[in-house]
Amino acid sequence: MRHRPKMWLAGLAGSCVILTSGVLSAPAQDTGTQTPEAPAAPAKPSKVPDVIFVPTPQHVVDKMLELAEIKKGDVLYDLGCGDGRIVVTAAKKYGVKAVGFDVDPQRIRESQERVRQNGVGDLVTIKQQDIFETDLSEANVVTLYLLSSLNAKLKPQLEKLKPGSRIVSHSFAMRGAKPNKVVKVKSDYGGEHTIYQWVVPWEKEEE
Repeated sequence: MRHRPKMWLAGLAGSCVILTSGVLSAPAQDTGTQTPEAPAAPAKPSKVPDVIFVPTPQHVVDKMLELAEIKKGDVLYDLGCGDGRIVVTAAKKYGVKAVGFDVDPQRIRESQERVRQNGVGDLVTIKQQDIFETDLSEANVVTLYLLSSLNAKLKPQLEKLKPGSRIVSHSFAMRGAKPNKVVKVKSDYGGEHTIYQWVVPWEKEEE
């Protein structure tokens, strides 16, 4: 996931959640034979988050994952994972491995707790890491809820994904990249959510 991004107040920097920035702190799995260790405490943020956290409604999460065309063996990266609902849903519904990235320690704690509560620690990893400094090469599905400018900033990393990889963004397009699909989903409050899908390599368009 994930976020309805807004710019930070004057005086705060903006740069990645990606729905974002590295300490591996996935919760230990409960094998039933011993008490699991508590997850490592997230490190202090190395940067100010680029967007504020607004969770993506669950029905929009479901549509995003449907548009991602997830299949067996896929690996999903959620850049700016917020409270972890996208990676947890991907693991529970599709049985795929998923990694969530965020720079906010509070979001890391929330994501780890959601992973624990849903029993998907064998499939989901949460990392406190800057997405703009993250190697995305292991992913073939990437989900976003950022600003259009941040999507565009990620393009050099995203265009290196394996051919056929899918990128899905909630609300925000990616300048210079023509989406394969654009889908509207009704909001609970009478409006609409827009979801964009690209397949690597995407068709270029004028910025």
